[in-house]
Amino acid sequence: MRLDIGNRSAARLVPALVAATLLFAGCAPTPAPAPTETPASPEPSAEPTAATPTPEPTSESAEAPAECEPVALAAGAVVEGADLGPCLQAIVVGHESGTLTLTGDELAGQVVYRYAPTFDFRADLETGDGPLALSFVDDVMMLDTGEGPVVGDRESSDPGEQMAGTTGELYRVFADPGFISDLIREGATWTVADAAEELALDDGTTVEAWRIDSDAPYSWFDIPVEAYAVWVTEEWAPVRAESTTGFLGRTTTITQQFSGLGDAVTITPLG
Repeated sequence: MRLDIGNRSAARLVPALVAATLLFAGCAPTPAPAPTETPASPEPSAEPTAATPTPEPTSESAEAPAECEPVALAAGAVVEGADLGPCLQAIVVGHESGTLTLTGDELAGQVVYRYAPTFDFRADLETGDGPLALSFVDDVMMLDTGEGPVVGDRESSDPGEQMAGTTGELYRVFADPGFISDLIREGATWTVADAAEELALDDGTTVEAWRIDSDAPYSWFDIPVEAYAVWVTEEWAPVRAESTTGFLGRTTTITQQFSGLGDAVTITPLG
């Protein structure tokens, strides 16, 4: 499968967006239809679409959801990607809101999000191409690359609105919770660490979490995933993710850390 990225400036942001996908997934209003195959071409030519239905958010996040029953948080356990994918998708969506802090070579900043009662998010980021702010509130996508907010509209005759629409849509599509399961399934097997480890959180506290690593590099939508690790607690709360991905000749490593899971949040649109 290939990605349709009609705007080259937007395409340059894709490595960072892909790297930020896994545990921020859940920030899309609806899952997209199933992906379709398209003929190969010199440039990417088919948009990604989520293939896995999005589970409904639930307040029962302290217990493992049914999707996690096949996954053993035990020292050295080997987990099938086909089992781990739906599990991670369910535990992320199960916490209805939160904040992500991202650090890496191509992307840094914060994303505040909520899944219910409606999907909204606000991202204030620094990318390899400069500042980037995105908001999706009341079904309106807005983008600001440092020159003021622009309403995204891929069908507009205005190049700025087209750019905002393309970049915003890339971010929203990659953030679809249906992609978590699909992305993890592509990694055939994953291994739980030999012991839980203490992680320092942004608020100064520490938490014990189990690290789960992909056993080998793999490819997702023709994007090389060189390494992926996720951390979850015994109570099935997502804590951290670290990914190294490549796209269009660029390699990006991004670390994501969760905070404020389930807290009430205010999402302010750009403008």
